[in-house]
Amino acid sequence: MLMTRFNEAQMNGNHVSSNTPTTSQRTGRSSRRSHLPQKPLLTPRSNRGMVGSRKGQLLEEQENSTSVPSWQRASSVPAHKRPLIVSAKGSSSAGSVSDEAFQRAFTEVPKCNVFSSKQLKDQISEACAVLENTDLDWSRRMIALKTLRSVIIGGGLDYSDFSEEVREMQAALLTSVKDLRSQLCREACVTIAFFCERLGLVMVHVIDALMPTLISLMQNSAKVMATSAQLALQYVVKYVCSARLLPHLQTAMSSKSKEIRRNTASLFLMALTLWESRTVEKNMNIFLECIKASINDADPETRRTGRELFMQLDQEYKKQADMLYKALDPSKQRTLPGFVSQSSSSQSIISERDALPISQRNAAYVLHKASPSYYSGRSTSDIDPGAVRRVTNRTVRTASKWGGPLQQVNGTPSTTQMRTSAAQRLSSASQKFVSSLRRVPPTPTNYVRSQPGSRSSSPASRFPARIPPRSQMSSRTKIQIDEPEDHASVSSDSFRFETMELATALSCCASSSTTEKKEGLKALFTIISSDKQVNEMDLKKIVERLTPLIVEAAHKLLQPLTDTLIALVRRYHEELNDWLNLLIPKLVNKCSTEVLPSNLEKYRILMEAVRTSFDPEKQLYAICKFIRDPVRNNVSVKTKHGLLMYLHDLMRGMDSAPSMNQSEVRQAVSKIFQWVDDPKNICLMAISEKVVCDMFHLNASDFTSMLATFPNDLKDRLQTIVRKNSFCLSTGNGINTNEARVGILETTAQINDFVDRRTGLPISSPRVSPQLINGLARSPYDSIPLRRASREDQSGSLSGYILDPQGFADDPEQQEELITKIGEELSLHNQRSEERQRAMSVLSQITRDNLFSLWDKHFKMIFLLLIETLKDSDENIRRMALKLLKEICYAQASRFNEFAEMALMRVLDACTDESKLVVTAAEECGGVLATHVSSATCRRVLLAIIKSDVGEPKIHIAIKLLTKVIESLSATELELILDEVAPPIVDTYNYVSSSIRKESVVCLVAMIMLVGEEHMAPYLSELNKGKQKLIDVYVKRMKGIFE
Repeated sequence: MLMTRFNEAQMNGNHVSSNTPTTSQRTGRSSRRSHLPQKPLLTPRSNRGMVGSRKGQLLEEQENSTSVPSWQRASSVPAHKRPLIVSAKGSSSAGSVSDEAFQRAFTEVPKCNVFSSKQLKDQISEACAVLENTDLDWSRRMIALKTLRSVIIGGGLDYSDFSEEVREMQAALLTSVKDLRSQLCREACVTIAFFCERLGLVMVHVIDALMPTLISLMQNSAKVMATSAQLALQYVVKYVCSARLLPHLQTAMSSKSKEIRRNTASLFLMALTLWESRTVEKNMNIFLECIKASINDADPETRRTGRELFMQLDQEYKKQADMLYKALDPSKQRTLPGFVSQSSSSQSIISERDALPISQRNAAYVLHKASPSYYSGRSTSDIDPGAVRRVTNRTVRTASKWGGPLQQVNGTPSTTQMRTSAAQRLSSASQKFVSSLRRVPPTPTNYVRSQPGSRSSSPASRFPARIPPRSQMSSRTKIQIDEPEDHASVSSDSFRFETMELATALSCCASSSTTEKKEGLKALFTIISSDKQVNEMDLKKIVERLTPLIVEAAHKLLQPLTDTLIALVRRYHEELNDWLNLLIPKLVNKCSTEVLPSNLEKYRILMEAVRTSFDPEKQLYAICKFIRDPVRNNVSVKTKHGLLMYLHDLMRGMDSAPSMNQSEVRQAVSKIFQWVDDPKNICLMAISEKVVCDMFHLNASDFTSMLATFPNDLKDRLQTIVRKNSFCLSTGNGINTNEARVGILETTAQINDFVDRRTGLPISSPRVSPQLINGLARSPYDSIPLRRASREDQSGSLSGYILDPQGFADDPEQQEELITKIGEELSLHNQRSEERQRAMSVLSQITRDNLFSLWDKHFKMIFLLLIETLKDSDENIRRMALKLLKEICYAQASRFNEFAEMALMRVLDACTDESKLVVTAAEECGGVLATHVSSATCRRVLLAIIKSDVGEPKIHIAIKLLTKVIESLSATELELILDEVAPPIVDTYNYVSSSIRKESVVCLVAMIMLVGEEHMAPYLSELNKGKQKLIDVYVKRMKGIFE
C-alpha cells in the first residue's frame, strides 16, 4: 500500500526522485515511461504573480519562437494517451536529407562510359522505359535513375544529341517523383538536382512540367520526400534562372499549406538574390506580389522570410521597394527591419503594455541615448517601455544578421535642414480639402504625434500635419539637398509622396457627394501639378478613378474634372498611351451629346489637349481599334460623326506619315463604309470621304498597299472618292491649285499601277512605269517640279532630296558616287548623327521614288550597314534605320529573301528597345517583312522565337507577325502547314501573360477564318471549354465584320 502511494506521488511530480530504485523501475516499466512527458511541478501561489507578469513577454516572443504543442504543457490528458516525446535531435532531422547527402549521391552511381551518340540514346531510352513502367521492382527503377546521372558523368554532355534527349526524360522523371516509395522519390529529386546543376537552362521545359509535383511534395509528411523536394527546388532556382518558374512559385504562395508557402518564400529569396537583374526586372510584378503575400502571411517563418525578401529588394531595387512599402498596411510597415522609426501612430507604441525586463533596460537606454533627437517634440511619458524593448530586439537582430552598424538601423543621420514648403502643397488649390486632410484620423506613417492628453491641446506642443516632428528622419526617408538656400524643391521620397493624401483624394472622388468629389478633384489636380513624380501604380489608380467621372460628370464637377484631366495628359501622356482606347471615345461621346455651350467648350478644350499631347499615331490606332470593335462601337450617329471629325482633325495636324497598311486601319475603313451604307447614317458620307482623303495624303504608298486587300467594289469606291475630292483640296498649304491637281492625278495613277502590279500585270520598266489615267499617258516626273528645294544645301549633295530625279535615274555614275558617299556616312557608327540622318533621307528618297538601279551591286552593303546601325546609341538613328529598312523591303522585297532571317531577328531585338518610338518603328518594319518576304522563312524564324524562352516582348511580337504571315496565305497553303503552326499557338494561349494570350487568340481566329473550324477542331480540343468559347465569340465577331 505504501509503495503504491509512493509511486503515484512520484508520477504526479510532487516527489524529488532519489537514487533508490522504485518498484516500477525494478519491474522494467521505466523503459516505457521514461519517454512519457512529465507533468510540471506545481507552481506555488506566491510565484503565480510572477508568471502572470511575464505573460506579455511570452506573447511578444511567440512570433520568433517555435510554438509549444499543447500536449507538452501541463494538461489533463492521461499519460498513456499523450504522444511519445522524441529528443530534439531525432524530431527535427529524422529522415531529412541534407545538401551534403545530395552532393554525395550525385556521384554514387555505376560507371557508364559513352562512346557514341547511338549508345547515348540507347542508354537513356532504356532507363526511361524502366522508369515509366511502374510495375517493375523499385530497386530496378532506382538503378535506372542512377544510370541517367552516370550518362552525364561518363561523357554524355560531349554529344550534341544529349540536349534533344532531355525532353524524353520528362515523363520518366515525373513518374518517379510521383512514386509513393520515399527512396525512389528521393533518388528522382537527386537526379533532377544533378541535371539542373549540369545542364542549366536546357532543363527549363522539363522543370516546367515537374514544378507542380515538386511543390506539392514539400508538404509531405515523410521527411525524406519533403526535404528532397525542397533541395531539388533549390537547385532548380539556383541553376535554371528562367521566368517560366515564377508562375508556379506564385501559385504556391497561395497554397493552404504553410510548409509550401514557407519554402516558396525562401525560393523567391534565392531567385531575387541569384538571378540576373534583367530577369527580375521583367517579372517584378510577380516578385512584388509574392513579397507582399509573404509579409502578410499567417505563418511567422514565412513573414520573417518576407521581411528578408524586402530587405534584399530594398538593396537592389530601391524604387520598387518604395512602391511596395507604400502598398503595405502601417502595421506591416512597422515590422520591416530598419523602418522602426516610421511608426506614425502612438497607438502602435502603447498596443502592448508588457513590462521591460531589467536585463534589457540598459541596452534600450544606450540605444536612445545615442540619438537624443528621438525624444524631441514628444512627451517621454507617452513612450511605452515594451515598444522600446521591441525596437532594441529588432535592431540587434538586424545588425547582427546583415552586418550593418547598430546606429544606422534606426534611421539615417539627421539632416541639417528641413524643407517646409511641402506644408503648403495643397493650400493653393484646395484649402478646404487640406483642412479636411488634417482632420482625417489615420496619420501618414512617416510622422509620430504625441498621445492626446493635457499637452496636446497646447498649440506650441503640436506639429503641423505635414511637418515631421523630429529632425532624425527614417532610413526610408531620403532628402536631396541641392542648394542650402533652395527651400522649394523636395525629392520624390522626402515625404513618401504623401500617400495618404492621394488615397484620401481618390476616396473623395469616389464619394456619392458632389461636394466631396469636387474637393477630391481639386486635391488631385494639386498633386498632379506638383513637382513630385507620380509612379505608375498611382497613375493607374488615378486613371481608374477618373474614367467613370468622365461619363457621369455633373455640371458642377466639369471644371475641376477638365482641369485635372488636362494637367494629367500634358504631364504624363507618355505613360498613358494605353488609356487612349477608353479616353478618346468617352470624350467624343460626351462632346457629341452635350447641349450646354459652356460645357461643350470645356470638352473641346480638353479634347484639344489630348490631341496635341499624345502621339498622333497612337491616337489614330486607338480610334481605329474602337471603330472596328463590334462590341464597343455600338454608339449613336452623333458619336460616330464626332469620332470621324476627331480623326479628320488629327490627321490634318500630323507631320509624319504613319503606317496605314495595318489591320486596325483596314478594318476601320471597312467598318466606316458599313456605317455609311446604313440609311440612318447618311450624314456620315461627307466626313467619311474626308477621312479617306486624309489617309491617302498622309501616306499614299501605304494607302495603295491597303487598297489591294479590299474587295473590288470597295476598292473602286475608294479610288472614286480620291478622284472626286482631288479638285476640292484646300490651298492653305502654299501649293498652287493646279500643281495639287496634277499631283493628285499622278498619285491616283500610281494607285492604279500598284494595284495592277499586285494582280500580275507586266511592268515595262524597273524604275518608272508610264501611267494611264483618263486617256492621259505620262510619267510621274514629266511635268511636276520637285517641291523640296527648301531642304537642299548649296552643293546639292546629300541634301535629303535629289535635284534632278530624271537625270539621276539615267546616270549610273552619279548613282555610284552617291551610294559611296552614303556608305561612308553610315559606316561612322555613333558619330555625325545629323550627316547620317541626311544620308538615310537621301537613300529613302531614291528608294521610294525608284531612282536607284544599282541594287545588284550594292544591296548587301546597304543592308549590312543598316543592320549595324540598329545598334547605334542615338534612338533617332535607330528609328530612321528601321523605317529605311521598311521602305527598302517594300521596293526590293525579293532581295530580302537571302537575308530574311537576319533581318527578322534584328527587328525582333529592336522590339525590346527602351525607346517607344523605336519599338513602334520595329513593329511596323516587322509587319512589312512578314508580308513581303518568303512566308516559309518568316514562319520558320517566328516559330523558333515562339517556342524558345526569349522573354515576353519578343514572343508577343513574334505571334503578331506570324498572324500577318498567316493572313497573307491562302486557305490551301495554310492547310499544308497547319500541323506546324497551330500547336505552338495553342500552347501560347495557355501562357501566363495576358498580352500573349490575347495575341494567340487573334492568331487562332485568323487561322479559323482561313481554313474553317473543322480543320482547327483537333488542335483546339486541347483547350478548356472557356477558352474555346472565347475563340468562338471572336470568330463570330470577325464574321459579322466581314459580312
